[in-house]
Amino acid sequence: MVDKQKQKEEHPSTNLDNLLKKIISEAENEAERMREETRKKLANFEKETKELVSEIKQKELEKELSHLEYIRKRTEAEYQQKAKRIKIQTKEKLIDEVFEKIEKDLSNFRKNSNYKKYLESKLEPTQRAFQSKEMKLLIDKRDERVITQIVKKLEKEKNVKFIIEITELITSGGFILTDKEERVRIDYTIEYLLEESKDTIRTKINEYLFN
Repeated sequence: MVDKQKQKEEHPSTNLDNLLKKIISEAENEAERMREETRKKLANFEKETKELVSEIKQKELEKELSHLEYIRKRTEAEYQQKAKRIKIQTKEKLIDEVFEKIEKDLSNFRKNSNYKKYLESKLEPTQRAFQSKEMKLLIDKRDERVITQIVKKLEKEKNVKFIIEITELITSGGFILTDKEERVRIDYTIEYLLEESKDTIRTKINEYLFN
């Protein structure tokens, strides 16, 4: 019972951090597998090359040895370039997969028990961003009920006024806040917040997987 109560009280950003760590852990395992496979291929290539060089030396074919050494270096350079390209492609593929998983989970965030707390955490402090006490909320129709509940509570406690406007906005969650004249606009939709966080998430993924 205590664990369930603790889960309910967890901030939604904590859930998002845990989700990101889980996805990154899966991607890290795949990256390690790829690195191990590359190391084995390079070791095998080096072994075969040394064996061939040794055979040629035994036959004292200096000319052929020189030519083979050139081919070996060229082949090794080409292989390293190929391995580098594969690594870059794999990294981008893993990063794309991480974003896809995050977006998939966020698309169901509205159904999460912490969704209401998330909206409250974004909406409650916003009054300080406006001199006016009257603000407009542009929302997805699916959020009308929960937004209305939060607004009634805030209007009573904070002496502010929110105008709820149901628009054609289609989002996985969140809202857009403006002043009454729509001169100031703050986007708190899930999609916008994720887009704004992509550079930070990409940096973290690179640190976890490819340092």
